Amino acid sequence: MLSFLEILLKFLLAILLGGIVGWERETVNKPAGLRTHIILCLGSTLITIVSTTLPGSDPGRIAAQIVSSLGVLGGLVVFREGHHAVTGITTAVSMWFMGGVGIAIGAGYYLPAIISTLAIYIILVFLKSIEGKILGHGTGKTLTIKALNRPGLIGDIGKILGSHNVDIADLKLQISDDIAEIVLRVNCPQKFEPSSMLREIQGLEDIRSIGWE
Repeated sequence: MLSFLEILLKFLLAILLGGIVGWERETVNKPAGLRTHIILCLGSTLITIVSTTLPGSDPGRIAAQIVSSLGVLGGLVVFREGHHAVTGITTAVSMWFMGGVGIAIGAGYYLPAIISTLAIYIILVFLKSIEGKILGHGTGKTLTIKALNRPGLIGDIGKILGSHNVDIADLKLQISDDIAEIVLRVNCPQKFEPSSMLREIQGLEDIRSIGWE
């Protein structure tokens, strides 16, 4: 039977490691961020602790069920944008990964849990910029649009973005007094010139202002 201090250590480590990866996802405005990753890691840790201490339980089978369940859960944060772009895959994989970290912590494999979490954090933070430089991936921009709220507004904007090969990574919508403020995080092709696209958006009905940065 685990002591109170051992259980507390496992839970605190799960919160810390889940928070590290969750914080990175939160800073890039992903749907599953800080709280989600902490809860996933903490829950996996708790289930693993119970499975390893209950008489007659099968820890391996329970761990496999955790991993398969997280695969289904991760599918909820994968979105399809247009005909080609799919977003949320990295977040889904990071959620699945944190389930594995929670299992490792619950089973007492602290060092592998810590090292692998630091490794995925480095991959998430630094590898994206390296990909852009070495592989020629596009750059990320923020498009802010204020317009009179009307049906089909976001669809019209999305069509224009798609015609310029600009992929939507994230979308936030806020409506106040019939004015819609749409904040889009987009991925653009290399050496993208936005002036033509912005003119097309400005030409849509009831557009009030456009910001690009």
